[in-house]
Amino acid sequence: MASRYSEEEAVQKPAGNRLRSLGWDLVYAWNEEVLGQYGTLGRTSYREVVLRPQLLDALAELNDWLDSEQCEEAADTLLATLATDSPLQTNEKKYGMLRDGIPVELTREDGSTYTEKAQVFDFEHPEYNRFTAVEEMWVHSADGVYHKRPDLMGFVNGIPLLFVEFKRHDKDVRRAYEDNYSDYQDTVPQLFHFNAFVMLSNGLEARVGTLGSKYEFFHEWKRLAEGEPGAIDLDTMLLGMCNKRTFMDLFENFILFDHSGSKTAKILARNHQYLGVNQAIESYRQRELRNGKLGVFWHTQGSGKSYSMVFFAQKVRRAFEGSPTFVVVTDREELNKQIAGTFAGCGLLGGTDAKQYIATSGKNLHTRLEGNPSFVFTLIHKFNDPHAEPIVPDHDIVILSDEAHRTNNGTLAQNMVRMLPTASRLGFTGTPLFSYDNITERTFGGYVSVYDFATAVEDGATVPLFYENRSDLLEIDNPEINDELAEAVEAADVDENQREKLERDLAREYHVITSEKRLDKIARDFVRHYSGIWECGKAMFISVDKVTAARMHGLVQKYWAEEIAAQEAALKHDTQQEAQERQRKIDWMRETEMCLVVSEEQNEIATFAKWGIDIAPHRKKMATRELDKEFRDADNPFRVVFVCAMWLTGFDVKPLAAMYFDKPMKAHTLMQAIARANRVAEGKSNGLIVDYIGVVKALRQALADYTRDPGEGRGDDPVLDKDELIARIYELLVAIETFLNDCGFSLKTLMAAGEFERLALVKDGADAVSVSDETRKRYGIMARELFKYFKFVEKGDVDGGAWARRDAIDAIYKLLTKRRDTADTTDIMVRLQQIIDEYIDVRVADDKGEGRFDISRIDFDLLHREFEKAKQKNLLVGELRDVIEDRLVKALKENPRRADFYERYQKIINEYNQEQD
Repeated sequence: MASRYSEEEAVQKPAGNRLRSLGWDLVYAWNEEVLGQYGTLGRTSYREVVLRPQLLDALAELNDWLDSEQCEEAADTLLATLATDSPLQTNEKKYGMLRDGIPVELTREDGSTYTEKAQVFDFEHPEYNRFTAVEEMWVHSADGVYHKRPDLMGFVNGIPLLFVEFKRHDKDVRRAYEDNYSDYQDTVPQLFHFNAFVMLSNGLEARVGTLGSKYEFFHEWKRLAEGEPGAIDLDTMLLGMCNKRTFMDLFENFILFDHSGSKTAKILARNHQYLGVNQAIESYRQRELRNGKLGVFWHTQGSGKSYSMVFFAQKVRRAFEGSPTFVVVTDREELNKQIAGTFAGCGLLGGTDAKQYIATSGKNLHTRLEGNPSFVFTLIHKFNDPHAEPIVPDHDIVILSDEAHRTNNGTLAQNMVRMLPTASRLGFTGTPLFSYDNITERTFGGYVSVYDFATAVEDGATVPLFYENRSDLLEIDNPEINDELAEAVEAADVDENQREKLERDLAREYHVITSEKRLDKIARDFVRHYSGIWECGKAMFISVDKVTAARMHGLVQKYWAEEIAAQEAALKHDTQQEAQERQRKIDWMRETEMCLVVSEEQNEIATFAKWGIDIAPHRKKMATRELDKEFRDADNPFRVVFVCAMWLTGFDVKPLAAMYFDKPMKAHTLMQAIARANRVAEGKSNGLIVDYIGVVKALRQALADYTRDPGEGRGDDPVLDKDELIARIYELLVAIETFLNDCGFSLKTLMAAGEFERLALVKDGADAVSVSDETRKRYGIMARELFKYFKFVEKGDVDGGAWARRDAIDAIYKLLTKRRDTADTTDIMVRLQQIIDEYIDVRVADDKGEGRFDISRIDFDLLHREFEKAKQKNLLVGELRDVIEDRLVKALKENPRRADFYERYQKIINEYNQEQD
């Protein structure tokens, strides 16, 4: 009898019972399924993954115009696959037929043909569908070689939409992904042709994702309603996703196939998106009572706001009668193009180029809206005619306003409301409504959904951010960062004509920020700092204006070349291992490309030439290359970008790990900017904010506002000081050292050992943590977390002893994770084989028997003594097992030119802002 705490008893059975309580039929199939049309599930072969009888019943019930033969033909069409399609391509085609209907060719009386769509699901009445959960169902590969038994499959009308893999409560959920789910994709891929949801759980923790997604993008489902504290257990996920209405709603309205990137991605709404969008849908349902004010959808940056807009538009189009026009309004050209591209990539523009839906002028916008286009994408600035003729169509117009707090709430917004008086308005923002901001509320209404910064970090929708103040460290000269300066800089970003005002009215502060000596000092530090954390990811440097960004680009290029030369000179003093590591860094620095990305302006060639800068090569690069796509690509050598305003909002770059600020910013603009570094990416544990200008006061204010409930303050600081990062490193070092001690190994002994002895001790350490799979796994998890944190620190941030401990831990980790097919097990395997060979007696099979060998004569005492000669038995066992498993499964970033500059501004420098604590 299985233990009460086994995977089956403690996790799988309760899950099945929960599904049964939600109205699913529950079938236990292992060794109990009877094949055949009238068998347990109606399967005629273990290779089949669709329960055809249930599918045929649904086709007949939902499509009364089909006869039985046509039902069979429709089922065949749905089941057919192309060998040349990838698994994700197959899955997308199946999803399209399951959601929109299977094409069936019919013949008219005159002999001509036409196509109708046969429905597979009743989305309007979810309870009318047949929900079946099957435990332990055998599935064979197409060639019959592999026989697999998924823990639980969920079928709706015979279609396998849900795959669930369980692990015991003390096992890491990642194991379900790496060991089981990945294997099933390779061996029985037909399991996932129709799959919508992949759930992985050990009971205490549960994650859900989609076909083709990396484990990092599997997410939790923590809440049944917005504002709840949240729980990550399996029961919450099943209750939240698998009640019939939610399950079919998720399938119909909250799955996207996004083709806008280099690779197609299957997107499933996260928990906060599903809850928030449905609250907005209810608001839309009451649009007449709400006088068109659907509300403000505040979801912090990095939490998928653009996809939430797509989900909302998709559901409105499917769930409501009529053909509404969606007007998507932004305030930045690059943001406008990006959102239009997202809608196009997700298929909402019918395969048409997104440019065809973008308004080119105020007049063009008005002309478009006089018709009934499905989508219009426009800048708020196109609503520039206060006397435009109001448009009152006989269809719904829905305005989706991105960054509603910023420019979509003043005079231009009034023009928009005046021109579209009957439109419904939903404001999307990554920032909260401040207490004094009643204009936004007057335009859009109050909050319809809230998902703040701290909650996003807690949920893993974004990664934590660490803050490092380097302005004090460098003793560089900064002006006082006050609201007047921040507002002037922001105005200059939006309007080029404001630059002269900035230089005239705030000349003192501006010239301090742009002084040559100051920039030179920062450029040197940037090169030293970023090259010191070179494994962390890509970097963005933000300057006060375009010219300063270009100057900084030139200075950094100069010192980057010097650093490469210094690293090459240091090679001759390195040991062999140190030289290998340094050479990797040199190669990385040599291939790293840095680019300037700034918007174009009139007379820019002459403007930059006054500063000795040729802007033409930079502009050519910006015009002829898709720099945005290159920067988003983690493997592309374009790793460092210099900006002043572009790419600071609405530009998602998952590999971006470090942001360097040398620009005064207001709270909300700053918050939008730092969110560039909080996107989740593979192997990325956090982002780093480096401050050269003293933005800490604005940062604190922003965080106070961004982690605030609509009515009151709350929450811990979600951006952590670098001191806390360092503290976490020391905590992890202590934890790992203690863990090793508990395993019977002393890290201090390894660190104190001589060169030859050290290598043997590394092997002893690896052996000590290999006493079981769990100890080995736990060591790996702690070590990888430590290494992630170390990517964001330099040599001087932690003492030499910490680095030495890190290196010792790394040596053991590398031995544990080296390729097992090269593990040094040959000698012992040969000797063990010799002993066994000595006593094996192979008899030739006759007609009545099979080949046999006699194990009774093996000298197990001798075998035991030979094994005892191995010094690291745990490591050896693990290596032997890994060799066998590997072989079995083998099939994977004003040069002012004024000599008297510092003399003229000596008094300014003495006024350095002390608010740096």
